[in-house]
Amino acid sequence: MTSLAILKRTVRVIRLLPLLLLYMPSMVAAANYEISKISDSVYAAIALSGSKAVSNAVFVITGHEVILVGAHFVPECVDELVREIGKLSPLPVSHVILTHHHRGFNYVDFNLPERAEVVATTETWKELSAELREFKNPNLVFDDTLTLNRGASSLVLLNMGKGHSGGDMVLYMPNEGILFASDLVFNDMVGYMGEASVLEWGENIERLENIPARIVIPGVGKVSDGGGITRFKKFYRAFMTEVLRNVEKGNSLAQTRKEFALDAYKDLPGYSTFIEVNLERAYKQLKTR
Repeated sequence: MTSLAILKRTVRVIRLLPLLLLYMPSMVAAANYEISKISDSVYAAIALSGSKAVSNAVFVITGHEVILVGAHFVPECVDELVREIGKLSPLPVSHVILTHHHRGFNYVDFNLPERAEVVATTETWKELSAELREFKNPNLVFDDTLTLNRGASSLVLLNMGKGHSGGDMVLYMPNEGILFASDLVFNDMVGYMGEASVLEWGENIERLENIPARIVIPGVGKVSDGGGITRFKKFYRAFMTEVLRNVEKGNSLAQTRKEFALDAYKDLPGYSTFIEVNLERAYKQLKTR
């Protein structure tokens, strides 16, 4: 190729660059989840850092339907999950099991697949009903425990009560040994605790540790085994102990912020983002206990 031909080709590429940049956003859409196969019928959707997904989800493909489980469902994430499910199965999403809901977020957990029945605890339903928007999906509400039998699989839904939110539900599949702990467990990451009931959360971690699960899917972080719950329990105890130390010392919230030290965990993803709001929530609840 001559020097003149190379020059002409370079000019053509330069002229095309603005056009390429214009179309690049539609060609390279950022994903919100990483889909991981857990068993023949169970898949984990792991929220990607920096995306619009802030919590993991799970979906179960049965012989005649797909059941989606999770929370913090914004429209873009629901659309992506439906697309990903469609790649694996032509079956419709018949149920959405909503593990919890944070009041005041009218754009979250409302734009769910049409005609899908939403399963929620009484506490979660109260939070949804208090929002300004009308909830249009059919719903099934329960108090303590609900079991959905689907062929060889049983989906056991356990209402854990207060913890990460005003009411948290977990999914346990005993035949597969799978536990989806939702946001009651953060695996090797620090997540949001700004609406937590901190004492009840600690009790729930102990309860989760006693469930005989081989595979644990946390609300935040990668899929693990029971060790993921144990590691989170150690973090939670260290966090609560340090807050309590400051409370018992008589420190103000401002003093606690200055003296608070959790060096063993300060390098965990999410620490710098959430530690301030988490500390304030725990301090105020321990101060008035």
